[in-house]
Amino acid sequence: MYPPPPKHGPLAPQERWFFGIFLVVLLGLFGAEVCYNFQPVKLSALLFVLFWIPLLALHEGAHAIVANLLNWHVGQIVIGMGRIVGSFQIGTASVEIRLFPVEGFVKCIPNDLRLPQFKSALIYFAGPGVELLLAVVILLLVGPDRLLTSSDNYLMIVWQSLALASAVGGVLNLVPHSIATHEGKVPNDGMGIIRSFLMPESHYASLIGLTYNDKSGD
Repeated sequence: MYPPPPKHGPLAPQERWFFGIFLVVLLGLFGAEVCYNFQPVKLSALLFVLFWIPLLALHEGAHAIVANLLNWHVGQIVIGMGRIVGSFQIGTASVEIRLFPVEGFVKCIPNDLRLPQFKSALIYFAGPGVELLLAVVILLLVGPDRLLTSSDNYLMIVWQSLALASAVGGVLNLVPHSIATHEGKVPNDGMGIIRSFLMPESHYASLIGLTYNDKSGD
């Protein structure tokens, strides 16, 4: 859950074609590597990359859902970074799909001052938390002996890849660090959880009533 990066307009038709061709070539190279001297275990790397995109959507969706449940105003959900590929509206939130599905953010603000630090930390935790929960559920359903053992079974490779991608995404997002942007350093989810408890109540009070379009609410 990050503050927004610089805004960019939608993709031009030429950019859409370029992105489409680039994606086809990239996946083609992955596919060629998998097919060359094929072994079922090689599918793991390709599946890990493919699962990253829906897991990113799940991650950001969890931020938004928990924020909404805690009575915070959700103004913007962004999946990816770079130029806008497509956008639509869900409730109060403007949802943007961007060019590179590497990371995303949810822009939300409090509607009241009831436990704002705790609620902010919980919203930050929701993204990595849902990924870790998914990994644990898969572990329980499949069983640790089967999930953690190398297999040539295609269905098992799918489960192993999804569990690994979920666990890696959840853990990486909980390791506290900040990301440098043109507006300064912004926290990742782990750092955001810590900062939530360090911010005074006056900080949250200053956000009430703003929208995601307000620069002062970044």
